[in-house]
Amino acid sequence: MLHARNRFLLLIVPPAINSADMKKKIAVLGNINPQYEPHYSMNVFFDELKDRFDYDWLPTEILDDGAAQILKNYQGIIAGSGPYKSKDGVINGIRYARKNNIPFLGTCSGFGYAVLEFGQSLFNLPNVYHPYERPDLEPGETFLQPLDFCSPDMHAITFHPLAGSLTGRIYGDAAPVYEESHCYYGIKKEMVDIFDKNGFIVSGRSDDGEPKIMEYNKNDFFIITLFLPQLKQGLTKTHPLLAAFCSAVEKESAIFS
Repeated sequence: MLHARNRFLLLIVPPAINSADMKKKIAVLGNINPQYEPHYSMNVFFDELKDRFDYDWLPTEILDDGAAQILKNYQGIIAGSGPYKSKDGVINGIRYARKNNIPFLGTCSGFGYAVLEFGQSLFNLPNVYHPYERPDLEPGETFLQPLDFCSPDMHAITFHPLAGSLTGRIYGDAAPVYEESHCYYGIKKEMVDIFDKNGFIVSGRSDDGEPKIMEYNKNDFFIITLFLPQLKQGLTKTHPLLAAFCSAVEKESAIFS
């Protein structure tokens, strides 16, 4: 028969930890099309990291209501490429990440809708619109404009990271950086300074000064890009931006200490 003290010790021994319980969870906001190359490449990237992360594609329409309740169990959020079925849903997901300092990466369409989210919050607007929804928007309600060059076909872009920014630290202040894009809309020129004064800065520009990457510097990791880093993911080397996002989710990298 066990002594009472021994029985107590037996009760407080912690259960064995299942490695699956230690994995971080990442939400990918988007309406997945596995035949669409940016979506397929995102899946390939996270499938290779299945020992470290679980990830779920969350259809944007399920975030129309109760986004916080759905997203509270995720440690990282990505706004993948569109098209999105619900503008409000993807904006709600982005807003949750920004307001709760959840590591966030928005690529291509994710860039545009992160700009819309911030503009709506900054100007306290009841609604916000993409230019393709309403081309007749007032100046104080217009946050996006067509890029100097845009194409449905993938094409190379270059940008120079801003020294001292998180983007600069991730890329090592490399100049220039080459990426793949087929994005159409960037931040409206007149909004750049307003966003900058409120913490949402341009952290990389093309040779002609067009913003290509931005970061919200009030959060630990909140970066949006006018390119698709998953398309340059190598077989032997992780893309630096994706690696930094994953490190932010796990909070392991010294860059975020």
